[in-house]
Amino acid sequence: MAASLRPAVSGASTKPIRRLTALHGAGLISGAIVMGLVLTLLGSLLTGAGLRTMLLILAGVAVALAVMQSIGLTLPQSSWQVPEYWRRNLDASAVPVLYGAILGAGVFTAVVVGAFWVFAAVTLRYSAPVALIGWSSYAMGRLTGFRLTLQLRPLERIFLTAFQRRMLIIVTTIAAAAVAFT
Repeated sequence: MAASLRPAVSGASTKPIRRLTALHGAGLISGAIVMGLVLTLLGSLLTGAGLRTMLLILAGVAVALAVMQSIGLTLPQSSWQVPEYWRRNLDASAVPVLYGAILGAGVFTAVVVGAFWVFAAVTLRYSAPVALIGWSSYAMGRLTGFRLTLQLRPLERIFLTAFQRRMLIIVTTIAAAAVAFT
């Protein structure tokens, strides 16, 4: 995603990078807040309908998905990416915001860390303020990664080996599962 926006700032001064990051960040935070509120509402509806055990079932399914992804199984997920015509036909200021909103929701593109599903399932159990803090933090983490990707060209070389990445996925899944069931 950042690679498709990089031409807008390639060789540019820091001002366009800051503007692009701010626009993308606005979309990320908006998408994350909407997703957090939708999940909180769904959790409240399930609890209000007396289906509290459904929350535990959903958390269990999320942990199972996360574990399966951690051990290397490919999960069915959205392979949808932003249509090419968006970059050609939409206003240049709208594209980073739309990208951000899609990524902020977290479910419209491929999910590479299984702990995300646990995070989403856990959101069903919490109040709106707690969910908003969590989802805003998620958006800020993605925004930080986006900003680093724009600034550091060979980012993939300074990060992790395949083994280290797999271990990181496993550790985050264990941490997310611990949070889900406490």
